[in-house]
Amino acid sequence: MRPPASLVESVASDESDRHGRVTDEHPNATAYRKTADAFRAGDVRALEQLIDEAVVWHVPGKHRGAGDIRGRDAQIAWLGGLASLGFWLREHDVLANDEHVCALSYMGARRAGVEVETRVVSIFHYRDGRQIERWFCPEDTDAWDQIFIA
Repeated sequence: MRPPASLVESVASDESDRHGRVTDEHPNATAYRKTADAFRAGDVRALEQLIDEAVVWHVPGKHRGAGDIRGRDAQIAWLGGLASLGFWLREHDVLANDEHVCALSYMGARRAGVEVETRVVSIFHYRDGRQIERWFCPEDTDAWDQIFIA
């Protein structure tokens, strides 16, 4: 049975899966995608709206950017330093519920002498549509470290 056209048109995300079916995306998944888009665009104002002031990121690795990043200002400063490393991010899929987001991504860097990427699972806590905590889980920890070593 096909839903009425008015229902299909009202789907919040207006996203389609790879088979062309209209899907409904959880608002936290949409919030994550908006955050990733704001990062890529360098839109600090949008980041401030989407990330909680007391956010904590847990960044693994042996590079100088590894460790816990506490607070939105520190996180935005950390993100600002990625451009000089040639950092890039591409989502594969985003799953979410009322408290969590799981982003399956490709992350990497392109700069002189470096072309590296790895798959990364990021687990988030979300509250009121805002990111409050993140854990990065890279598949290839050596590639992960190379991304951040200038």
